[in-house]
Parts: sequence; C-alpha cells; structure tokens
Amino acid sequence: MPPWALLRGVPDSFRDCVTRVPVAPPLNPSRARRQHAAYRALLEEGGYVTRLLPADEAHPDCCFIEDTAVLLGDAALVTRPGHESRRGETAVVAAALADGCRVEAVAAPATLDGGDVLRVGRRLFVGASERSNPAGREALARLAAPLGFEVVPVPLRGVLHLKSACTALDEATVLVFPGAVDPAVFTGLRVVPVGGDDPEAANTVRLPDGRILVAAHLPRSAAAVRSAGFTPVGCEVSEFARADGGLTCLSLRARSGLAPVPA
Repeated sequence: MPPWALLRGVPDSFRDCVTRVPVAPPLNPSRARRQHAAYRALLEEGGYVTRLLPADEAHPDCCFIEDTAVLLGDAALVTRPGHESRRGETAVVAAALADGCRVEAVAAPATLDGGDVLRVGRRLFVGASERSNPAGREALARLAAPLGFEVVPVPLRGVLHLKSACTALDEATVLVFPGAVDPAVFTGLRVVPVGGDDPEAANTVRLPDGRILVAAHLPRSAAAVRSAGFTPVGCEVSEFARADGGLTCLSLRARSGLAPVPA
C-alpha cells in the first residue's frame, strides 16, 4: 500500500482556535485554506495518497489533525487531547482510521497530543508538555511495547509540543532547536541544530521521495536541512504558525518515509 496521509479541512471557526497568546490581526480562514490546499498538493507530489476529512465548525482546531492520533503501522492510538475543547475532534478521525487500522483509545485521566510524539526508528520520543501527561505516555507505551517500540520522555522548554522544536529527517537524523529540547536525549542519532529564535524552524515533514517539507517563512529551516544533505521544499504555512501550528500538525501520515529499524 502506498504511503497515505489523512487531513482535515479548515473551518470558518479557525479564527477562534486555541492559541497561547492573542492573535492580531485575527486569523484568516480563507488564507489558511489556500495554504492547506498547497500543503496537500506537496504531500501528493512527494508520494503520499491523501484523504481529506470535512471541517467541523464546532471545533476550530480540527485542521490540526496530528494531535488526534498516533499511528504505528496498522495500529492507531486515538488520543485524548490535553485541551478539553479539542476532545470532540477524535471521533471522526477514529472512524476514518478504523477502515485500515486496529484502533485503541486513550482514556481519562490520561492526556496525549500527537504533536508530542516523534517516531525515530523503534523509539517514540514523547514531549512532557502541558498537553501530554505521564498517564498519556503510559497509554502509548502499552500499545507500543508489544510492537517493539520504546517510549522515551523528553523535557521541553517554552514550546507547545515536542514536534514544535524537533522532527526526524530520516531514521538516524533529527532536526532540533536546542533552546527548547536538549539534544542529548537523542542518544545514538545524528542531531542537526537549527539556529535563530523560532523553534518551529525544526518542524518539518519528510516526504516519501526523500525531500523535506520546510516552512517557507522560516529560511533557517531550509538552510539547516540543506546543510544536513537533504533537499528542502518550501511550503507556506504562516497562517497556521500564527495559531501555534506547523507542518506536521496538518496531517496524520501512515508512513513518514522513515524506514523502520529492524527489530
């Protein structure tokens, strides 16, 4: 089966989505939809087969679909998002994933956002953020351990999610903003630092064809990716960045292009 990615549309209510600080001028759903369509096109150009779930006006953040599930091969863990307003987003995603995955769900009092889970080989690095608690990590470990994955907690500094400040470029290389994540946690991996003052420069998506999607408005991201020997592809996601989102947030990717490490 070819690599596939699940996306969700941008509602008009996107202007009211949860942000850490007030946004001015107000978020623009029309601009976000244009950027979202271009993002989807780049995923498809890079080798993903995509499916778009409809937007839900009752859930302004629904386009940030990554937070609703963690995919591990043919298994999926539907999360219980850390922000209460987002918990109604998961049912539609769970139903869509049930078509091809064995689906389990995180139960209260655990909380887990998919944006806090970074898969690199057989390790799942999980951000110790305000959105994902220890019980959430334990729920992930219960699903992941029988599949041969190790869960590694990662302390964070000043970012919403782990993948707000680090992502994988391949199975042995991670792009990291050192001000938010201690590179020492990635034992045995090649760490590529991103400079500047925006952690989101480390938020990238590896395409099945090996190229790396980077945020077009963050030139340090492309420079770091290029210096590591990869080919960056710019994608405009500036409207989502104003809502604390990035490239990874906008899709659930059944295979990110990272070859699994043999057990």
